[in-house]
Amino acid sequence: MTSFLKAAVRRGVPLLALAIGAVAPAHATLLPQSWNGYHWAHTGNLAIMIGNNASAAWAPYLAAAEAKWSTDKYIDYIPTAGMTSAGSCGGVYGTVQVCSGNYGATGWLGYTQVWTAGTQITQATIKLNDYYFSQAKYNTVAFHQQVACQEMGNALGLDDLDHNYTNINAGTCMDYTNDPTGTKGTNGSLANTTADATDFSRLDAIYAVKDATQIIFTKPKASGNAQAVATAVPEPASWMTMMAGFLGLGLSLRRSRKAAVRA
Repeated sequence: MTSFLKAAVRRGVPLLALAIGAVAPAHATLLPQSWNGYHWAHTGNLAIMIGNNASAAWAPYLAAAEAKWSTDKYIDYIPTAGMTSAGSCGGVYGTVQVCSGNYGATGWLGYTQVWTAGTQITQATIKLNDYYFSQAKYNTVAFHQQVACQEMGNALGLDDLDHNYTNINAGTCMDYTNDPTGTKGTNGSLANTTADATDFSRLDAIYAVKDATQIIFTKPKASGNAQAVATAVPEPASWMTMMAGFLGLGLSLRRSRKAAVRA
């Protein structure tokens, strides 16, 4: 059996990522902010197709996050039409597929799943849970911005900055908070709604090391080629953005962005 992994996206409480038969590479040693060394294989720059299977309400937030992460010197997100359905949100080889829907009281605002061969990401999906975003607490521009940004960072293999909701905002979407706006007086004055220079330094440290191979669909000249084929890859890994009240959810397979729910 190949060493495909199941990884978990996180935002909020760190959930345990389960790596099946993988050894953390030099990336992880050099850069604690990479998630177990997971990264997209690359012999040069990356142009990763990101399929939009989300509702129209998410369009401006996805566009802003895609544009921000694409300012990295090694990586571009290439917006494309969705290649799966919002309900199943199946992975498509060589791409990131973003979906939104009412996924229920799962405890997570956003959930990123990556499929890996060794430590190389081969495909990823991002789920945005409208069950919570329809609630007044989360139905804000800032929470939409933060979750879209953080999940896209996770899909590149970037780890969250921390999972403490009550400390001072670091000014990055990779930092958990009760107040992504930085205006309520609970987490300082910085907004945690987009990536910052530190995020790009960490991301660049991950991708400064080149690989021997690269998926053809992620090469800049092939990024417009939408012939990527959906594949059933065994045992993917998941990363979740979860809610503060569900500390024990999914510990074996995910790391997530939790919504800070209070009783």
